Amino acid sequence: MVVHDATDKRLISEDTKLLLLEKAVVRARLDLETLKKELIEVYDKACIVRKDENINRLNQELHELNQTLKHFLRDWCNHNEWEETDLYPYAVWYFGEDPQLFDYMEQDHKMAELYIHAFLQTLNRTTVPVSQKTARRMASYLLQAYAFLKIKFKEEEDILTALEDHSNRFHF
Repeated sequence: MVVHDATDKRLISEDTKLLLLEKAVVRARLDLETLKKELIEVYDKACIVRKDENINRLNQELHELNQTLKHFLRDWCNHNEWEETDLYPYAVWYFGEDPQLFDYMEQDHKMAELYIHAFLQTLNRTTVPVSQKTARRMASYLLQAYAFLKIKFKEEEDILTALEDHSNRFHF
């Protein structure tokens, strides 16, 4: 993750930075709620794939899981890009800390990406119809990604809460 110092990118007043930080916190909360709902949908579909024994239905559910995952990934990637350019620089500026504040989230992010990549790679290499054993293994990758993303999203919420708690005087 590359976090840029907001003060290097923008020569703006501190009041403006605080306003931008407030808006970023609001957006981050909204994004996180959406991402958590989408992640639960991925999780639920992965659980269905793991349990299904009917090959035809299982392959249809696997296709639906893939579509749900792609939708989640699009939103998650957009959120991550926005965080790095708008939220994190202001958080670093506000806390007066270096980017190590986000290192733990980055580790969870990378682990989730590895498991998602394993799912997608296996799906792309597997012939249809996908066997029950292979489908279970692929769904397990997404269950692992889910676990890491739940932690990452919780850490993000903690940072947002800290920003809000530190900023009560600014009526966040």
